[in-house]
Amino acid sequence: NQIFASLENSKIYKEYEYYDNELDYSGVIDLMIEYKNHIKIIDYKLKNIDDENYTKQLTLYKNYIEKTFNKKVSCYLLSLVDNNVKVVYE
Repeated sequence: NQIFASLENSKIYKEYEYYDNELDYSGVIDLMIEYKNHIKIIDYKLKNIDDENYTKQLTLYKNYIEKTFNKKVSCYLLSLVDNNVKVVYE
């Protein structure tokens, strides 16, 4: 899959835990890949990747990571059962 096409010169975070003081919200990002100029967030789901709540969840992740790392963030949902990928933010 092109999400994982180039991992060269990247830093990989698995189960990245964070706490957003401003929103009083915490979360665990399944997989985050940091490149020189951008970051990819991949959130694993079993099957239904079209649930709007997942988009809301990724929005919180995206906003926090952009603020913290000062980099552009793209987000993806990955269905483990169907092996499908949904682009949420690119």
